[in-house]
Amino acid sequence: MIKDVANIIESIVNQMDNTIEGNYNSGDGKTYFCKTKWARVGKPIYDALNNEYLITEVVLDDYIVATPVGHANDLDGVCSLVNPFWITGTRLATNREWTIASNNLMDKLPLIWMLELMSETIYGRGTTLERDMELQLFFLDETDPAQYYTAEHRQQVVQPMQQMMIEFIDTINRLKEFKTVENYRIRTFSRFGTESEQGVLENVLDANLSGLRLDLTLSKYKENCKC
Repeated sequence: MIKDVANIIESIVNQMDNTIEGNYNSGDGKTYFCKTKWARVGKPIYDALNNEYLITEVVLDDYIVATPVGHANDLDGVCSLVNPFWITGTRLATNREWTIASNNLMDKLPLIWMLELMSETIYGRGTTLERDMELQLFFLDETDPAQYYTAEHRQQVVQPMQQMMIEFIDTINRLKEFKTVENYRIRTFSRFGTESEQGVLENVLDANLSGLRLDLTLSKYKENCKC
């Protein structure tokens, strides 16, 4: 039985590693990480005991400063970031389903959206490949058009979403059922919307978002039949 593309990609998203490991320095109040992944200012982060902290400063792949929420512990050790919200569909269907998914924007961000305009190449018996999937995915999070200039959109939102996209690719490459991804195309958005010379006219989804688009050919190997 051939799995639906949406189910395949959702499974990959669910296997993404949202953990990062850091060491707290009491001298400067910073927690140092080799990877900060998609950590960003204003977002929660959780320690191994599920204590919540609010991120107040991030330097990419260097350190995080975070304020404890409801406790007095220091951010240290293995920490967890918010998992991405997954959705697929056309623009209109996605906008409707994403809007009604929750009244709280924080419950559905950051977002991985697969545009439902994909195409597939199906292989016959003479190859180990099952299919190639031509995908277009968006990695998005909230931005502040009233406060951010373009450089701040990119630093505060686009860069963390690039790190999320890298983790998505790394997850694929850890799974033996897929051919290693070596090439892909990205397009970044300081503001995710339709544009004119006067600037952004309309958000593509009903929120102020920044991030990137990933164009990817994903090749899946055939699975051993157990029937």
